[in-house]
Amino acid sequence: MRHLDTESLGMLIAIVDTGGFTAAAERVGRTQSAVSARIAQLEDNLGVRLLERSRRGISLTETGERLVAHARRLLAYESEALADLKGGTPEGSVRVGMPDDYVDAYFTPTIARFAAAYPRVEISIRADLSKHIEPEVDRGHIDVALLTRDSTRPTGELIKREKLLWLAARGYRPERNSPLPLALFPTGCRARPHISSSLDKAGLSWRVACTSSSQGGIHAAIETGLCITALPECAAPPDWRRLGPADGLPPLPDIEVALFLAPAASAAARRLADMLRTALAMPVVEAA
Repeated sequence: MRHLDTESLGMLIAIVDTGGFTAAAERVGRTQSAVSARIAQLEDNLGVRLLERSRRGISLTETGERLVAHARRLLAYESEALADLKGGTPEGSVRVGMPDDYVDAYFTPTIARFAAAYPRVEISIRADLSKHIEPEVDRGHIDVALLTRDSTRPTGELIKREKLLWLAARGYRPERNSPLPLALFPTGCRARPHISSSLDKAGLSWRVACTSSSQGGIHAAIETGLCITALPECAAPPDWRRLGPADGLPPLPDIEVALFLAPAASAAARRLADMLRTALAMPVVEAA
């Protein structure tokens, strides 16, 4: 086989993204039997099995995983070439990932401008821990991501440094309690080790009073007045108290915000990345 059928590759990707033939058929606008026949033909032409079918569902074989990675790049290049030749604006979809506390601060101001400039691009947002999203970018499941860098393994394109701030609700003094009660994102949050390490080095006793995977949950815990938290400055509500050495709390290190782009990012994804770069632009001095 000398050529790959891009329509069949699109169907294969749809199966992977939706988890089955029925949903994939709805996405590509074909019948389930037509999709099944095209995948069978693709497997026959290549002489390999791409999908494993079991009671638990459908999964890719090792060869299937490799082909899907190539297919995403091929279809992205095809889409970009067609848009360029037609002189049109990007179409399709862009999958965006970032931690929950970055969505309002970084993405909300950008999404309106992007949607106005590219009205035919569908945007989906996944809010999750940076640790969980980063490998999804490498696999091509997320197109653009703004993530907190892993300080032990800096990756991505550094575009901003953010201060971590100790915060508490007005009218309350939870910082006076011992052990210090904290509201934090779950284990795996890349800011969490900085927070605990700073407290340990200062010799302060602390406990996790509340854990939440969402910004809303952290806000609710703080508003009760029972605990404090540490958030990037960009995500700090203006009416909360900023705490520091005068309140008996140690300084916190900055965190690094990096931009990640999938290997086969489409023209639409790259343009969104450019908008995010502009929105977050500031002088950055790389560490020696």
